[in-house]
Amino acid sequence: MSPLTKEKSSKPKFLLDENVDVRLGSYLKKQGFSVSICPKGLKNGAVFSLAQRKSCILLTNDKDFANPDLFKPSKQSAIIVFRIHPPKLNNLIKGLSRLLSSFTPNQLAGKLVVLGEEGLEIIKG
Repeated sequence: MSPLTKEKSSKPKFLLDENVDVRLGSYLKKQGFSVSICPKGLKNGAVFSLAQRKSCILLTNDKDFANPDLFKPSKQSAIIVFRIHPPKLNNLIKGLSRLLSSFTPNQLAGKLVVLGEEGLEIIKG
């Protein structure tokens, strides 16, 4: 069981950007997480605002969100930017599972996480 699943009261919610495989949402739901999918066609600023309003961890493939000067992670539950190529479902699940088994929601709060095939980089907000 991951640290995130142990923390029932602080279990994070996720918002999947439109560029993330929706099957990742199904995987997260099976793990007991709450998941929302971003409406198609929203501009990045609106996606960021939606994640803030819903207090969700934003999952995205959009490299613009990896720029903390444009999107301040300190204003978010967290931003996770996938830099996994190819972004196949199994690769995304593997990387996200590794992250979720290593960090609690409190450790991720207000952080930008750039998640790659070989590891991750955490940037404070």
